[in-house]
Amino acid sequence: MRTWTLLSTSLLLTAVVACGAEGTAAPYTIAPDEEGVCPAADDLLVNARAQLQAGAFDPLRPYLEKILVEERGLATTLSLLSTILPELDADTVKTLVGALTADDTGTTLTTVLPHLQNIIEYLQGSSPFVPGPHLAPVAAAHDIVVNCRTVDNVGVIRDLLALEVVRAENLPQGWTLAAPGEGEQSWLGAFVHALDAANRIPTLQTLLEKIKISQDGEVPEEGEQNIVVGRAAFVVLSRLLASNISAPDFQLAPVRKLLDDLLVPVLDGDAEATAALDALLDLLGLLVTEQSNTFESTQAFMGCVDRHDTDAAIPGMLFDYLTIDELSAADLLNDLAKSIDSENTGTLRLALVKVLGIALGHSDQLSDNAAVLGKLIDPTVAPTLLDVIVSLEDTGFTDDIAEFFGVILTCKQPPATTPTP
Repeated sequence: MRTWTLLSTSLLLTAVVACGAEGTAAPYTIAPDEEGVCPAADDLLVNARAQLQAGAFDPLRPYLEKILVEERGLATTLSLLSTILPELDADTVKTLVGALTADDTGTTLTTVLPHLQNIIEYLQGSSPFVPGPHLAPVAAAHDIVVNCRTVDNVGVIRDLLALEVVRAENLPQGWTLAAPGEGEQSWLGAFVHALDAANRIPTLQTLLEKIKISQDGEVPEEGEQNIVVGRAAFVVLSRLLASNISAPDFQLAPVRKLLDDLLVPVLDGDAEATAALDALLDLLGLLVTEQSNTFESTQAFMGCVDRHDTDAAIPGMLFDYLTIDELSAADLLNDLAKSIDSENTGTLRLALVKVLGIALGHSDQLSDNAAVLGKLIDPTVAPTLLDVIVSLEDTGFTDDIAEFFGVILTCKQPPATTPTP
């Protein structure tokens, strides 16, 4: 089967690059087990190989062969891996492997996988909670990946993970920026806790559905025509915020006043809900204050979103995820809030910051890989890709791949494979 040959070769080549081929010094010295034995790929990829042989990937075959082989997408990815992996220290590798293989890190792939599956089913159209496919967010993501600077897209993720905060004096619910390594909490951790706390307050649970805004983005007057509510209002507000934040003359104060004018009246004087909303808006404001290390990357990213998600498909998806109970946003917040303060979670955050920082140092290769990703989520390919991903749920495929890449990171020798006709 050519598809199996192609993919098994891809995985093997990735292993060779990551672990050090014969005659090449391996970048790490961590042994994969107590005896230092490197498991064979066939032992790791039992479920994955079964799915390949059963034809699960057949619908993707023409796209994979064209993108990965004919257009050298695989070679592009391997080139970036061969550049990044030797620069990772042993502690970073150990942390990443723990997250992939659920080795007591507190934050693992298994924590978020069920939530990712819900989102993929929503996009693909098999969600039992939301009828029909929702491909517009994928198309928007494709346009962002292809048309925007990769260093901005990756940089905003790195900056968000790196940002740290401390409690603001005289503001019990508030936070202020901290220098790297000096924060009481990561910004992301503080935001997750604030969002989880807000989600438990009844008055705030339906806040998004009660937003009212005029179609031109103004605070509506009593009796005014062309008022949109709920999802439509959230979409208009999202576009307005993206446009304002990306503007060269952006000022935080007017935007904060707009949000207060729109949201606070919906709370009907609930003091607890108002304090929780203030905490959330304070934290979001830290991303776009000029003193923040995230200001430039956030502004660049929001400008990109404003230009290329013109129908606000991604905010629309976010609204659905946050307001449809069965999609389990509350469970995700609860899972993340439980693990966010652990030492292991902090170590993983810093490891990801390091990896992304290294990748950003190789911007040309990073951009080339973004182009490969763009082809894989092209609107002509994405529906087939989503169908295949959904078909692999509950097959053990994801566990196999996670474990395999854990071995790639730690093994001094590439896993051996058995040739398949």
